[in-house]
Amino acid sequence: MRRLIYLAMILAVAVPLLLGASRSPSRLVSAERMYDVVDTLDAKPGEVALVWLDFGPGTLAENEPQAQVLLEHLFRRRIPVVLLSQYQQAEAALQRIPKEVAERLEAELPGERWSYGDAWVNGGFRPGQSIFIQALVNAPDVSKFLGRDVNGMPITHYPRFAAIGGVEHVKLVGEVTGLVGVFDNIIQFFQKGGYRPTVVHGCTSITIPEAYIFLDSGQLKGLLEGIAGAAWYSEVLKRHYPKSDNSRLLAVNTALSSAHVVLIGLIILGNVVALWQRARRRDG
Repeated sequence: MRRLIYLAMILAVAVPLLLGASRSPSRLVSAERMYDVVDTLDAKPGEVALVWLDFGPGTLAENEPQAQVLLEHLFRRRIPVVLLSQYQQAEAALQRIPKEVAERLEAELPGERWSYGDAWVNGGFRPGQSIFIQALVNAPDVSKFLGRDVNGMPITHYPRFAAIGGVEHVKLVGEVTGLVGVFDNIIQFFQKGGYRPTVVHGCTSITIPEAYIFLDSGQLKGLLEGIAGAAWYSEVLKRHYPKSDNSRLLAVNTALSSAHVVLIGLIILGNVVALWQRARRRDG
């Protein structure tokens, strides 16, 4: 029986992925709110978005799609992005994800370019967490404070990032993570005087209840709830940019939904069998 259960779960996940089968994701208002925030973001020359990718292999399946759709939207809006991380295992994602998003956009829109140093810079892993964030927001110039990127090049070398100035020129802060306490650092410490940037967040399914607290209070302006949030965000993106390819993400979301349906079915079946066996013992 155990092997049959494993087989059912494997088929539920594998079939949509192998066949590329997908269904429209459920509407999530919090993801729509995040889309609207990014889509109406008014970033003047010298102003940037700061996106933290704080995840490793353990939550890659949920956090990577969230990072991809957020960066895709920012890149399409031509808003320069500074990438940072409080988590050492995120270094590979910092390198790979923006490059993949840029390559996908360039394939979709021949003649347009999203190059490193223009669309984004990678500030890499920064230790210290809350201490680093407090020092960053109090720095007179973010570019000079960050110093060099992961390639060893001064961030001031890149024209779009040469003189960001104070933290007031960070128009959007995005935090994508499945770690406990990391997002709290942004909420608590990424502020200066009367200035608070617009904050959006991508979280894993298990941390959604904690994120709702900040969403309801208004400290968080938009939220991606696990894979489902990323899938709906990608669907909204596709409505505005019809050439955007979200087929793979929708297939992953469909596979997850199929696994949940099978799991619910097995729970119901198990309870029915248990009740039937109890009735037999009582009658016998």
